Amino acid sequence: MLCYGTDILLVRKGLIKSPNAAVAAFITLSVNACFFLIYVLITEPLASIRLETIYYFIIAGVMAPGLARVFNYKAVQKVGVSLTAPIVNSEILIAVAMAVIILNEPMNVTIGTGVLSVVGGLAILGRESGKKPGEQTRKIRYRYLVYPFVASFLYGSSIFLRKLGLNNYGSPVVGALVTSGTSWLVMLFTLVASRNLAGVTKVKKESLPYFILGGCLTSIGWYALFNALHIGRVGIVTPIAVSYSLVTMSFSYFFLRDVEIVNKWVVCGTLFVVGGILLLCLGT
Repeated sequence: MLCYGTDILLVRKGLIKSPNAAVAAFITLSVNACFFLIYVLITEPLASIRLETIYYFIIAGVMAPGLARVFNYKAVQKVGVSLTAPIVNSEILIAVAMAVIILNEPMNVTIGTGVLSVVGGLAILGRESGKKPGEQTRKIRYRYLVYPFVASFLYGSSIFLRKLGLNNYGSPVVGALVTSGTSWLVMLFTLVASRNLAGVTKVKKESLPYFILGGCLTSIGWYALFNALHIGRVGIVTPIAVSYSLVTMSFSYFFLRDVEIVNKWVVCGTLFVVGGILLLCLGT
């Protein structure tokens, strides 16, 4: 959660000089893939890595952050951040529902309340983070809501598939490598198809360190997430891991005051998230 939240802050700083979100995502994913490739080459027996043991990770990587990020960007473009973020954050409900139904993960009132509290808090934080002072409400064409809902489904399903992959092949670093590598290929194809690959060479030297450092932090975050999914339950790990908006908003208050709004609704959303995480801990 801490690594993901700080990564978003760094990427936002980098985007000030180089406002190309797709290229920023490609650079951070490149760092992720390189990090885990080196890690696996040093620590893992390559002979044990076969298609039948890693195919869940491949599907998960195609879904998210690969295709999910494409739909997420499209959603932001069509309906705005304020409406996109709360819908996409419902990925938690999708991942948890799949785990309860398919993996028979236990669910009680405390955990269920904690999950809903985190989702509600993130919805508030996401909506407020998309607002700008004096900005007029845009007219929404509701058919475009398919983009954030598809993104949410892809994100949530990807988390669940990572858990299945870890049950099938219990190596978090191999899972992280295959998932990030597959997503890297999806992003590469997207940049080529949109004729945006040349944007990589146009990144300002002031922005590149932010993107690279963000990639390093997300690599640590991915490592922690895959290890947590390996030993823990989807219903506990997912709400906590996805609560990185809490970290981002907290840091933004100190470092991006001219960009981010901190008001009573942000405080309310923060309390919902913190309370939800506490309930999840108590529920275990």
